[in-house]
Amino acid sequence: MIDNDADTAPPTLAGSRLGRLGPLLTVVNAGWALPSAAGGTLLQALMAQQHGADKVGSLALVTTVGAVIAVVTTVVAGALSDHTRSRFGRRNPWILGGAVASATGLTLTGLLPWLPAQIVTVALFQAGLNAMLAAVGALLPDRVAESALGRASAYGGLGYLVGTAVGGVVASAAIGFPALGLVIVPWTMVAAALLLVLLVRGRSSLDDPRPPLSVRALARSLLPPKDKDFLLAFVGRFCTILGLTVIAFYQLYIYTDFLRVDTAAAAAGIAMGTALLGATALIGTVSGGLLSDRLRRRRPLVVLASALIAAAALPVTLTPSVPALTVFYVVAGLGYGLYLSVDQALMVEVLPDTTAAAKQLGMLSVANSAPSVIAPAIAAAVVTLLGFHALFLFTVVIAVLGGGCVAAIRRVR
Repeated sequence: MIDNDADTAPPTLAGSRLGRLGPLLTVVNAGWALPSAAGGTLLQALMAQQHGADKVGSLALVTTVGAVIAVVTTVVAGALSDHTRSRFGRRNPWILGGAVASATGLTLTGLLPWLPAQIVTVALFQAGLNAMLAAVGALLPDRVAESALGRASAYGGLGYLVGTAVGGVVASAAIGFPALGLVIVPWTMVAAALLLVLLVRGRSSLDDPRPPLSVRALARSLLPPKDKDFLLAFVGRFCTILGLTVIAFYQLYIYTDFLRVDTAAAAAGIAMGTALLGATALIGTVSGGLLSDRLRRRRPLVVLASALIAAAALPVTLTPSVPALTVFYVVAGLGYGLYLSVDQALMVEVLPDTTAAAKQLGMLSVANSAPSVIAPAIAAAVVTLLGFHALFLFTVVIAVLGGGCVAAIRRVR
C-alpha cells in the first residue's frame, strides 16, 4: 500500500498497491481539466462580448501571454517544490496553493472587463495551474512503485478525459453568460486539491537536507539534464502531441474547406467525432495502464500509441471523406488514450535524478503545452503552402518521429 506519510520516499520503497491515491489522482486531474476545458471556450465567448471586433486579437494576446507563463511556471515551480521544506511536505503546499491561485485568476478574469487586467488574471490562472500540476506530477515518483506506475498514470489520464468532457458540457451550458461561468467553474480544482492534500498527507520535510538555493543556483537548476534518454522522451512526447494538435486546431476548416460540407454538418461531425475520440480514448487509457503494469513494459506501448495516431491520419490523406475522418477520430482516440495512460509512467522512469522529480517532470510537461502554442502557426503554414492533404501527412510523419524517439530510449523497458 502507498505510504501516505512519505512524500519523499523513493518509488522503489513504495508498495505495489495504489490504495486511495489512485482514485484521488482521477479526482484531482478531473478537477483541473474541467475548468481548463470550459475556461477556453468561455474565454472566447467573453472576448466576443466585451471586445467585439477586437475579439480575435484580444484573445490571441491573452492566451499567448498565458501560454508563455505556463511554460515558465511549470519548470520554476517544479524546482521550487523540490526544494520546499514544510511540515506538510514538498508537494502539498504547491498543490493546494497553486489551485487557489489558479482559481482566483480565472474568477478575476470573469469579474474584470478590462483587457490589461485580463492579461494579468489569465497569466495568474496559468501560473497557479501549472504550479499545481508540477507538484501533482511529482507524486508518482515520490509515492508510487514502478510496478504500479501504469495504473497510476491511467487513473490520472481517466480524470483528464472525464474533466475535459464535462468541461465541454459546462461551457455549452454557460456560453450565454461566460463571465459568471468563469467565476464559478475554477473552484472545482480547489475542491479536488483540498481533498487530495487532506487524504494524502505529506511527511514533514523540515528536517530534510537543505541544499543552497541562490538565484544563480535556481537558474542553473532550470537547465535540462544532459541525458540522452531524457531528451528523447521530451522530443517523442512533443512530436506525438503536435501531430494531434495540428488536426484538432483545424477541425472546422477540415470539414468545410477540405471535405466541402456545410457548417451545420461540420458542427455535427465535430460533435460526433469528439464523442468517438473520447470513447476510444477511455478504452485506451484503462486498458493501457493495466497492460503496461502487467507486461512491465512502457516503450512498446507508447510507440504503439504514436503509430496508431500516425495510422489514423493515413485514410484521410489517401481518400479524403467524412467516413475517413471518422476513422481518424476512432483510431487516434485509441492511440491518444493509450498514450495518456502509459506516457506519464515512462516519463517517471526516464528521470535521471528522482530527487529533482518535480523540476524534471515540469520540463517534460513543456512538451505537452508547447505544441498548443506553435500548432496554429504550423498548421496555417502547411495548409497555405501545401494544402490539407499535407496537414494529415505532416501528422503521419511527426507521430512516427515521436514514436521513433521513444523507441530509442534505453533506460526504460
